[in-house]
Amino acid sequence: MRKLILIFLLIISLMISGFSFNLPDIEIPEASVVYDINNRPIKGLSEYNRISVNIDEISPNFIKAVVAVEDKDFYSHHGIDFTGILRALYVNVKNLKVVEGGSTITQQTAKTLFLSNERTLIRKIKELFYAIELERNYSKDEIITLYCNTIFFGEGAYGIEVAARTFFAKSAIDLSIAEAALLAGLPQWPSNYNPYKNPGLAKKRQGIVLQSMVTAGFITEEEKVIAQKEELIYHRSAYISGEAPYFIALVKEYLTKKYGERLVYQGGLKVYTTLDLDMQKAANRSITEGLKNYPDELQTALVAIDARNGEIRSLVGGRDFRKSNYNRVFSLRQPGSTFKPLMYSLAIEAGFTSADMITCDEVKFELPNGDIYMPTDYGEEPYHWQDFTLKEALMKSDNVIAVKLNDWLNPKATALHGEKFGLSGLQPILSLPLGSIEASPLQMAAAYAVFANEGIYSEPYYILKIMDKQGKTLEENQIKQRIVVSPENAYIITNMLQGVLEPGGTGAGLRTIVSSNLAGKTGTTDEFKDAWFIGYSPSLSCAVWIGNDTGESTNLVGSVVAGPIWANYFKSINSKLNDSNFTKPSNVEVVNICLESGLIATESCPRTSEMAFIKGSEPTNICYYHYPIHKWLYNIRKH
Repeated sequence: MRKLILIFLLIISLMISGFSFNLPDIEIPEASVVYDINNRPIKGLSEYNRISVNIDEISPNFIKAVVAVEDKDFYSHHGIDFTGILRALYVNVKNLKVVEGGSTITQQTAKTLFLSNERTLIRKIKELFYAIELERNYSKDEIITLYCNTIFFGEGAYGIEVAARTFFAKSAIDLSIAEAALLAGLPQWPSNYNPYKNPGLAKKRQGIVLQSMVTAGFITEEEKVIAQKEELIYHRSAYISGEAPYFIALVKEYLTKKYGERLVYQGGLKVYTTLDLDMQKAANRSITEGLKNYPDELQTALVAIDARNGEIRSLVGGRDFRKSNYNRVFSLRQPGSTFKPLMYSLAIEAGFTSADMITCDEVKFELPNGDIYMPTDYGEEPYHWQDFTLKEALMKSDNVIAVKLNDWLNPKATALHGEKFGLSGLQPILSLPLGSIEASPLQMAAAYAVFANEGIYSEPYYILKIMDKQGKTLEENQIKQRIVVSPENAYIITNMLQGVLEPGGTGAGLRTIVSSNLAGKTGTTDEFKDAWFIGYSPSLSCAVWIGNDTGESTNLVGSVVAGPIWANYFKSINSKLNDSNFTKPSNVEVVNICLESGLIATESCPRTSEMAFIKGSEPTNICYYHYPIHKWLYNIRKH
């Protein structure tokens, strides 16, 4: 009587839950689509994460492997394997934990096609019913083909064809016994057995699958040993990588953490992002061309953000996503001299001007621990032994003057000022302006965007809006901004950084590539471990990093390797930006200054530069070094 009541209650529960006793139409889950800023689909997620194949397009090795490890009686049961359920129950009780599952391949297919992942009795009963109905309506080959096309393998790969291309850069029909066994082992726990992240666990799981194949009589013991010894080379097909693989990986990681893999890969989400495909392709070309003559192990990162709002327009996290999916845009590296503009910004805020003169000479600082610190400059000579205006010191990236200036400003104040630009964990040390910190290319691009955007910091972001299959908005991001420095301060630093691209600046050679309204800074760390160029137009800020993942020396400087990539990128997108000049605040005056005296230049001054000043702070005296009468007196005194 109790059993009849229980069955009656279960039937009532099924009816209340909206369960249909008719098998639903089989509908392959709809992949999500990621769009760029112009509503163009970005290849790499929707197009390539699911490719359906027929059973004759799947290696028999994989069919055998998946049957052996998931459901060895697949071809003999009618959808439900009661013996398997009892066996799994016994094993789980014996081990006091879930070691085996009792679901058949048919049940797993039914769950994937028709049900959610909720763990309830009602859902399990639905699964059993649908499994029986699948067996009644479809052949075994049709069911296992459905299974192979819908199962999730990790790395965004749904279906055996995409899995084969994602992990072995080949089609499913070409899988060897060893490769098939490894892939057959992934669906049980895709993130844990991911061979890119946990090759040891993946190999161990492969061994379990191979042993199951031996037990099932699908392969011999000798074949198992040969397969275990086969070297597995994990490699993504170029077809899988798409146009912005590092960006798509970033989007997928965010989506799966927030919405779960099933909704992302089967729910038909529409994801609108900030990426611009034209700019992305330009970034890809610039890196490919810029590094074609360098060793394969030399790595790179390029990230460009809209300076006006923080939207990421281009993102390249490495040279080849198929070989390494590590996104170096977020890698913390020493930024070298690219930190200097942030400190110079504090100097302007403290009352210094671009024309103030500081001497580059030998200087000693006693550190708190009693050590003596003596900054030197890059090159054969450790000191220039001359005075420089602040603008020229930044143009030439003079280290000694930067450390002197930091000492006068107070390293604590410099560290606090740098953190306003989105950096964190800055230590108040004398060498701070030389880049003795860690920052990512994305952080540095966002920091420089402050100068392009009239002193306003914009938090970088890459997703605009996410909508579900029915058109409901799940989330919509807003611009997050804060004021860091005044528009006057930002314009003065921009003027100084424009000098980097002028004759005498460390990036002067880039003028042969670009001639538009740009500003930027080179950076090279100790022992040439990191090479940088960070620069911007009025609307776009871009950081380029070059280095080795191991931290070994590149023997390269920023102006030689990172600079040309940056310049070629801006050259490629120049027509798309359509930038005007940087906006000069009304209370900023631009004056032509003699670089040797720091005073108003005359026609006789040999080296001059246009410098920006807050009105009232500009020099009022004319350069007497090169004024006709005083020039003669100055030369006598000089010699």
